[in-house]
Amino acid sequence: MIRAALRDLQWRLKRFVIAMAGVALVFAMGLIMTGLDESFSLEVDRTLDAVGAQVWAVSDQASGPFTSFLPMIDTAGGPDGAPMLVLRQTIADGDKVLDLVVLGVVPGRLGSPTDVDGAPLAQPGQVVVDDGLEGAGIGDTLNIGGRSVQVVGTVSGQRLLAGLPMAYITLSDAQAISTQGQPAATAFLYSQPAIDPPPGLKVMTNAQVKSDVLRPLKDARSSISLVRYLLWTVAATIIGSVLYLQAMERTRDFAVFKATGTSTAAIGVGLALQAVVLSLAAAALAAILALILAPMFPMHVEIPGSAFMLLPVVTVVVGLLASLIALRKTATVEPALAFGG
Repeated sequence: MIRAALRDLQWRLKRFVIAMAGVALVFAMGLIMTGLDESFSLEVDRTLDAVGAQVWAVSDQASGPFTSFLPMIDTAGGPDGAPMLVLRQTIADGDKVLDLVVLGVVPGRLGSPTDVDGAPLAQPGQVVVDDGLEGAGIGDTLNIGGRSVQVVGTVSGQRLLAGLPMAYITLSDAQAISTQGQPAATAFLYSQPAIDPPPGLKVMTNAQVKSDVLRPLKDARSSISLVRYLLWTVAATIIGSVLYLQAMERTRDFAVFKATGTSTAAIGVGLALQAVVLSLAAAALAAILALILAPMFPMHVEIPGSAFMLLPVVTVVVGLLASLIALRKTATVEPALAFGG
């Protein structure tokens, strides 16, 4: 039955190739959906690693440093706490309005940008931006919150909240923008894993900060997961319909096989083999298509290596489940049809 199944695929090669291309495109979109979902988490990890804090102290009324704006007097951090002021701002790029997350930091202290391409942040009037910010090259001047700052350096891969690029300015510039120059901060950074928070503050770990940053994206991530499952269903439907049509066309063949002693299970193995071959070929093509399509998306798509490793497993499972549709048809074939007119 295995040889017969392979010969049947060869006989219907054109149909097989068309089905494979359709299934591959569906699986490629599934990979991209996985990449989008992973990007939300990976961008937070990279940004928190770049900040370098082990502990965050924020107002006990705030949900987190990046989702609440509750300024506090910056001396509340104590001698070891590096103050930071987090702002959400927009800048104009021609007719476009670009969103960014602004971090006001003390140059040289915890939270100040590292691994900078260009010059590090050193004094007021300067800004270090993520290289994903459109129209912001080294030497350019940006207007952030009504304050002109010059881009002196760039960092890479530091984004939050579904792709919003980071911009680092001095704490004094951030205070001039948001608190009219009053000495205030929205968070204090510590390099030690455990501290006693000053009165009115609460301590958050990086894991808690990450969870808070991803919280507003919960519905978006759930929607992406739902779309991914629907894509798998579409792929199973395509494979199942192709195999079912082949089973319809081969009704007389199956009757002959049964009349000569071939069991329904053996026929099912042949159908399953066709489904696996179709699925694995589609998986290989899907991986290539996903790498080609991912850079075309407006959002940054990072497909993890684990998704590529899991793809063949998913495709085979989907293919085997789809083959049950055709197997159900073959189970009803009577051997007597082999002797019909």
